[in-house]
Amino acid sequence: MLPPASIPSPPIVVTASKRNARLTDFPGSVHVATLSPAESLRLGSRGSEILLRQIPNLTSTDLGSGRNKIFIRGIADSSFNGQNQSTVSQYLDESRLIYSAPDPALALYDIERIEVIEGPQGTLYGAGSLGGVIRLVPSEPSLAQASIAGTVGLTTSEGERGHDAALVANAPLGSSAALRMVAYDVARPGYIDDPSRDLEDINRTTIRGLRATLRLEPLEGWTADLGVVGQNLASRDGQYTNSGRSDLVRRSTIAQPFDNDYRLAFATVRRNFGTVELTSNTSYTNHAIDTAFDATRPSDTGPRAYFEDTKISLVTHETRLSGRGRLFSSWVLGGSIAHNIDHVRREIGDPDALVTLSNVRSGTTDAAIFGEGTLDVTRALALTAGARISFYRQVSELTNTSPSVDLEPKRSAWRLLPTAALSWKPGRDWLVYARYHEGYRPGSQRIVGEGTQVRTARFSPDELKTTEGGVRFGNEPDTRFSGGVAYAYSRWQDVQADLITTVGFPYVANIGSGYVRYTSAYLSWKPAKGLELGATGFLATSHLDRLTPAFATADERDLPNIADSGWRVSGHYEAAIGTTGLKFDASVSHIGKSYLAIGAPLERRQGDFYDASLGCRISFGKWGVSVDVDNLLDSRANRFSFGNPFSVADEDQRTPLRPRTLRIGVDAQF
Repeated sequence: MLPPASIPSPPIVVTASKRNARLTDFPGSVHVATLSPAESLRLGSRGSEILLRQIPNLTSTDLGSGRNKIFIRGIADSSFNGQNQSTVSQYLDESRLIYSAPDPALALYDIERIEVIEGPQGTLYGAGSLGGVIRLVPSEPSLAQASIAGTVGLTTSEGERGHDAALVANAPLGSSAALRMVAYDVARPGYIDDPSRDLEDINRTTIRGLRATLRLEPLEGWTADLGVVGQNLASRDGQYTNSGRSDLVRRSTIAQPFDNDYRLAFATVRRNFGTVELTSNTSYTNHAIDTAFDATRPSDTGPRAYFEDTKISLVTHETRLSGRGRLFSSWVLGGSIAHNIDHVRREIGDPDALVTLSNVRSGTTDAAIFGEGTLDVTRALALTAGARISFYRQVSELTNTSPSVDLEPKRSAWRLLPTAALSWKPGRDWLVYARYHEGYRPGSQRIVGEGTQVRTARFSPDELKTTEGGVRFGNEPDTRFSGGVAYAYSRWQDVQADLITTVGFPYVANIGSGYVRYTSAYLSWKPAKGLELGATGFLATSHLDRLTPAFATADERDLPNIADSGWRVSGHYEAAIGTTGLKFDASVSHIGKSYLAIGAPLERRQGDFYDASLGCRISFGKWGVSVDVDNLLDSRANRFSFGNPFSVADEDQRTPLRPRTLRIGVDAQF
């Protein structure tokens, strides 16, 4: 239950613009949510669920934490995981978190701000930002004073208990350095029973993580941050049901565990030259994802398992200059390079005698130069324009194959990604804007076949062109009434999708071309001191009007997993009685219907549910006690009609909302 972000007295700065544009000037759809230290401790264990609950324009699949795909503004390619590049770019400060992996679901402890920019951001972020960008901004190490904070929470759901605990520490190291560390341990209770194996609460999930940042200020104006992030996420089993009813029961032959182990190391250097700022970031990501599915067929005499072992390494670097000047009120100019390697091994058969299906290693290199600037035509009218020139190269290879197989396909291409925007301030508190921007994903290539009968399959790149317009008001600090409305039309060419066959095996296809029409609006009102009421909503229409021949007979042509509508109303009240502080939060949301996939037998309806939550926190000086209830109505609605690719064609699979969950927590800050 993230409270609506109140506008602080200082101007809100959109750091994801890479030129520190003020929210009052930014010509696009953007969400900036702030978390106080106490709220970060209280809500941090929920990870990406905070974003999905706060912003209806964000949706995701629901296989489970660490394996979901997040979508922004209706730009969804597929409900299934694969090796295609994500449609959303995710960042921790300046470091890129993923390239071709699901959401790592990092816990959000000690995160002070979350920024979401909607629409393709190809000019500034390159490939893989078709839907937009999510940027998590952690609290900075402080050289001024030492501090320590922590929380412990107990949760219960369907009689099963869980917990969360976190510790945040900041330690100055002399006059020019400081170390900030976050450690946490989370156990989410399971709620699915499997009577065929006589097991209860099989889908328990554990998350353990550490984040540390060393800040150095060796010379005046220079800042260097060196850091590491590590998180291990493990689920004992899948969280779907297959009874075709609203109960929390699934029958399967074997367990279907999942692991997502994430590692990140980064170095960020900044130098302020007055009107110009230098930012340079280098990061390395190591990502290990292990997935198991029950592939037992009715005709099998024993269990049959499918295992997928994915190893991902990502190296990125970006250096840029940004600033303000007489010609351009703000500008950015930079260059970047990313090198991503996927190594995927797939096996199937008797769990004790697996047979290798494929073992493929794929590498992608993406290098670019980019720039963007804003020209103030008049005091009220501004023109923004920019472009990115990218070069990418892909190389794939089979490993552990016969010497007679000589196949190492390569592919490369150049790409130009422009953007342009016009913004107008008709009044002190208003902004009207129109924007055109583009995004793309490189056309993937796959090695397919068995034994020595292998070949290369190549796919067309995605191209997304979006025109949007909007109005925002209440942009100035301390405004009591604020809101906005935005409309975007996106034309998506040659959609690449990770799909599954009717018997469960993954494959890639260009499914066709189409459009997305997306309208969103929000309102925030502060009728009295300490009280804030908010409402957000969206309407989405998507349609593939030119399907490829393989999908020409599909009845349902909406893009997968995108609801046709959604809304959320919320309230936040804060007051003080002497030295005691009180906070109350409440929200109700509705997500409309969507479909799992295109083409029979996977055109399964899902969604169309309500969700309500309630929470409060009482603070006593440095201590706080909180109580939160999620899924207040204890809904069993179906969020996601998928759990196991090897049986989804023959079963009514459903992923229910997590049952009503109560959390009682204690936090402290010193």
